[in-house]
Amino acid sequence: MLIAAGALTAFLAVATILPFFPFAHGIVRVGDFPRQQFLAAAVIVVILSLVFGAAGPAWHTIQIVLVLVAAVQAWFIVRFTPIWRKQSADYDPAADTGETLRLLASNVKMSNERFEELAAEIERRDPDIFVLMEVDKRWRDALSTVLSAYPTVIDQSQENSYGMILGSKFELSDTVVECLLTDGVPSIITTVTTPEGQQFRLYSIHPEPPVPHRGTEGRDGETALVALRVKDETLPVMVTGDLNDVAWSSTTDRFRRISGLLDPRIGRRIFSTFDARFPLMRWPLDHLFHSAEFRLKDMLRLPACGSDHFPVLFDLVLCRTEDAESKPEEADGEDIERARDLVKQADERTEEAIGTDWEK
Repeated sequence: MLIAAGALTAFLAVATILPFFPFAHGIVRVGDFPRQQFLAAAVIVVILSLVFGAAGPAWHTIQIVLVLVAAVQAWFIVRFTPIWRKQSADYDPAADTGETLRLLASNVKMSNERFEELAAEIERRDPDIFVLMEVDKRWRDALSTVLSAYPTVIDQSQENSYGMILGSKFELSDTVVECLLTDGVPSIITTVTTPEGQQFRLYSIHPEPPVPHRGTEGRDGETALVALRVKDETLPVMVTGDLNDVAWSSTTDRFRRISGLLDPRIGRRIFSTFDARFPLMRWPLDHLFHSAEFRLKDMLRLPACGSDHFPVLFDLVLCRTEDAESKPEEADGEDIERARDLVKQADERTEEAIGTDWEK
């Protein structure tokens, strides 16, 4: 038992330390993801060692290391619990006036064939805007009835696991479908005009995932580029999509600082959305960030529809004034320099996008 506990402790210690290194590589960055699982494992082993009376210098060392591991992991996670101060302000009907909008986002998983379930969920929830990722021609055709109910549909379906479709009941303008840094990995950027004439900028993105054998320059660079662009926007902004990064990572923290956008999960709940197939291996991978003109009414994780991601639903109110419970720290020169460096590294790559052959 001592050998097994020692091996697990060594693994958890290394996995906890690695993400602190500023290396854009999957084997380092993957350690950001299972922080809940690492915390649980450390706590369980410490409790078992105490219950069964494990003693001696070796056991004491293991217990101390595991307590430190648990403390570090808890520090990252605690922001996404009610213990922490919220960032997004709750909608207060007595004080706030504005327009309600409902957004649904879903990574459908291209190989998934449970088309009817997602179609029924979209029809049931009736979002004003939806963003679908990993959409190919089969998915586009299967959702044709749903798509026909939306006056504006931006169709960028593709056969490489990076297709995207955006549907909107609201007017869209200045729409750009752009591969920001990686060929074959599109983003949809548009200006949304509400029925009462309010406008906001919507960024729908789906950067590459981290994998152990490749660098994360594409994902990190794209996230950094979006943050730099959002920083200069004059309208309210919303960014949504499967960012292939967890809410508590250093890259997501930098994104919040540079963009100035709020995370509605902070001070509320972790909101794990991946992997829908394995209850014990989940983390918050699907995101929505917004400027302070938006108030939060509700956010829901919807039933799984065959994908490895749960669909997510956000009810927000777009107001004409800013309000926030708290805001991200302001970016400093080091943040901006690092973001520009990540964009440059990603732009200089010649590799094909990660995962383009996973679903074939």
